[in-house]
Parts: sequence; C-alpha cells; structure tokens
Amino acid sequence: MQQMIKHGDVIKDRAFLGDHPVITMSGILKQGRAYVAGEVLGQVTADKKLTGLAPAASDGTQAAMAILAGDVDATASDEPCVIVAHAEAVAEGLVWPEGITAVQKAAAVAQLQAVGIYVK
Repeated sequence: MQQMIKHGDVIKDRAFLGDHPVITMSGILKQGRAYVAGEVLGQVTADKKLTGLAPAASDGTQAAMAILAGDVDATASDEPCVIVAHAEAVAEGLVWPEGITAVQKAAAVAQLQAVGIYVK
C-alpha cells in the first residue's frame, strides 16, 4: 500500500518531511507502546515487526530502516502502520530514542540514507 504525503506535512506542529517526493509502505508495529509520527524505526529480524530504533540492540532494531508516517497506539496489540520508505527528512522533526548519542545518530542517518531516506 502506498500513500502520498505532501511536502511540509506537519504532525503536532513538527515538520519531518522535506521537498522530495515521498513513498510510503505499510508495516506492523510491535505491541507494547504508543508510537509517534516522525519516529525513526528499526525492524526485528525474527518477525519483521517494526519498533523504535534501539542502537544498543542486537535483534535488528539497532539499524534504522524507516520513519513512522503517523501516530499509532500499539499499547495493547500489534498494529498496522504507514511508514515512510523513501523521502527527504527534516532532521529537527525526527523522533529519536531517548539517550541516543551523536555517534549512534550519525550511524542511523547513514542507515536511513542507504535505504533511500535522506536526512537534511
């Protein structure tokens, strides 16, 4: 499933997408918490579910692979979502994990670029 998101889309007064055309895809967010638009996501290797980037993990979620396109509450169950798979992202609008270091963030930005998400 692809969905068009226009330039300058703002969620809760926070722009996280730039001028480049956006390509979105569907995914499944892992149960356990609420997720917010603009959040940088990783993917669990074993079950392919998405969750917040976790730089210190070793289950696949240590690698940034997408950005969440809208808020999703997955507190009670796994939930479908729309992810940004290709775009120009605005660095200041992205939601990073608490405590991420500058080195980890730089690595995540490189990982996003490798999949077609260019952070400026």
